[in-house]
Amino acid sequence: MTTLTIEIKDKDASFVKEFLSKIGAKVKSEPTSQITSEIAQALKEIKEMQQGRRKPLSLKDI
Repeated sequence: MTTLTIEIKDKDASFVKEFLSKIGAKVKSEPTSQITSEIAQALKEIKEMQQGRRKPLSLKDI
């Protein structure tokens, strides 16, 4: 038996998991914590604000 560790983009994860399960591989994935997801969402929103696609937050929003 061989152990293989790979890093892939989140959008490709389901495809790779499905493929590996079809060939009988055991798939272990690290769950994304809630804080990691929240940080990623915040960074996405900041980028959208910088690009002008989103209105910047005001004191009323905070």
